[in-house]
Amino acid sequence: MESWTRRDLTIVAGLGDKCIVIACDSCGAVGEKAGDVHRVPVRYAAKFTARVALSEVMCSGASPVTVTNGASCEMTPTGAEIVLGIQDELKNAGIKDVVLTGSTEENFPASMTAFAVTVIGIARENELKFGRAESGDKIVLLGRPYVGREVDLEDAGFYEDIRRMLPMTDVREIVPAGSKGVMYEAETLADLNGMEFRPFETEIDFFKSAGPATCILALCAQSAVDSVLSIRPAGAVIGELL
Repeated sequence: MESWTRRDLTIVAGLGDKCIVIACDSCGAVGEKAGDVHRVPVRYAAKFTARVALSEVMCSGASPVTVTNGASCEMTPTGAEIVLGIQDELKNAGIKDVVLTGSTEENFPASMTAFAVTVIGIARENELKFGRAESGDKIVLLGRPYVGREVDLEDAGFYEDIRRMLPMTDVREIVPAGSKGVMYEAETLADLNGMEFRPFETEIDFFKSAGPATCILALCAQSAVDSVLSIRPAGAVIGELL
């Protein structure tokens, strides 16, 4: 089998015409323990951590089949709440047929919440959403970068937006933005295509953390820009590749 990485994804090929797509995200100091910095019910922390990895896998065109969580804390009550949060997000994403498994720390008491979520998906290799960009292609931003207390705990994510964009042939690639910010993701897309990113002047802070995937980028041809912008209010064309 052959494996390679693309952005935050690991792709494993060699399964006939199919491949495995893997993404993960971690969360620390967010919860209800004494040492946590951001105080929020851990069920929400797990929900949004799962969202990051799920969004990464789904943006590639793969279908999630397995979700694992590694919790550096006890099963009851924290681990159980983490499981519930992941289940909440799977339901929110409309994903039913997955295996959910994980592990907890039962040997020592934990004073801070910490855990990681890994999502494994399967796709036909020739259907991965890694299209080759052309000079003049635009990057459209859906959503805005938010982090910490700015994050809307009831936000539904971008799952339906992703599903609508995946069949669009003039959408080359879809990328969730996270803690490294919009500029990092845009420049990474440019670099993967041997180009440079030219940002447009907007009010958006390109360097701010987007926390748990609070916005996504669509790299697309000019012909697809209006279709992408129609998906969600307050979308913005933030730059182009040259």
